[in-house]
Amino acid sequence: MFKSLVRTFKGPSRDPRMAFISRPMPRDLPDEQVLDALDLALAADPNPAYLVETLAPALRQVTGRDLQVMDRSVRDVTGAFHRVQVMIRDGDVGRWPGYDAMSYPLIAPSAKAQETRAAIAADAAPGGPKPGWTPPPYSGRR
Repeated sequence: MFKSLVRTFKGPSRDPRMAFISRPMPRDLPDEQVLDALDLALAADPNPAYLVETLAPALRQVTGRDLQVMDRSVRDVTGAFHRVQVMIRDGDVGRWPGYDAMSYPLIAPSAKAQETRAAIAADAAPGGPKPGWTPPPYSGRR
């Protein structure tokens, strides 16, 4: 009880690495353990887009508990804005109904996926008019 009271008065950590973590967090998970797990996860892969994959094992190593990590990253359609965030959950807290319907994987796209996407787009590009289609004849009236 005393720890939760101290945490209430102290507030959340102001460490810049905590910008990757979406609130709320599990009650019994102090910010110091999350920062230690973030250090381990970013040491395994310095790209924060892969925190969904690397943070769960790091949390298991630091806390000894099996916590779930959900992707809460946001990006705009143009790709100009992108913010990586993950949510640490214990159970079904914070799970919204549309999360199961999202396409998987929710990780950063790999180079192989980008190559495949470019090959499909290059092959699907129309080379000329549609075969077997001609425009209707001009009627001369408006």
